[in-house]
Amino acid sequence: MTKLDGYLKQFVVQFSGLKVGFHEFEFEIVDLFFEQYVIEDVDGGNIHVNFTLEKRENMMELSFQMAGTFKTKCDRCLDPMVLDIETNDQLMIKFGDVTSSENEELLVLGPEAYKIDIAPIVYEFITLQFPLRKVHDEDDCDPEVIDQLQQTFETPEEDNDTANMWDELKKLK
Repeated sequence: MTKLDGYLKQFVVQFSGLKVGFHEFEFEIVDLFFEQYVIEDVDGGNIHVNFTLEKRENMMELSFQMAGTFKTKCDRCLDPMVLDIETNDQLMIKFGDVTSSENEELLVLGPEAYKIDIAPIVYEFITLQFPLRKVHDEDDCDPEVIDQLQQTFETPEEDNDTANMWDELKKLK
């Protein structure tokens, strides 16, 4: 068994032997997790997960409280940066005839199910928290890169080539 396999084992919760009621678990999401669940633009992280499973006779409610940080790169200057993450999410699980996902908030487990791997669920909840745009405060960005970007996107006052191109196209009528 690899180090990754050993780490991921903690996310498998066997619910068949649990009594009706609340059961609490804690997990640490570390860089090893991000090796298994490759998330674009994420270089690792450290996220604490409080996981509560409420088992009832015919269903379970899973509650996730997650807080921590993840490592990524600034979309503006490409320097490394750390972003905070904090989320509270829930998932309902019903017991049915066949295993299926009816919607994003409800999972149906068939009669053969006796455990659940919550790692993919945690992965989904984490990825939903990533901002579309990850940038430093402008003062924290690499000044050389910012200067280069400004020079690249500055337009000269007179761009004769562009003006001539449009003039030539107008003649084609």
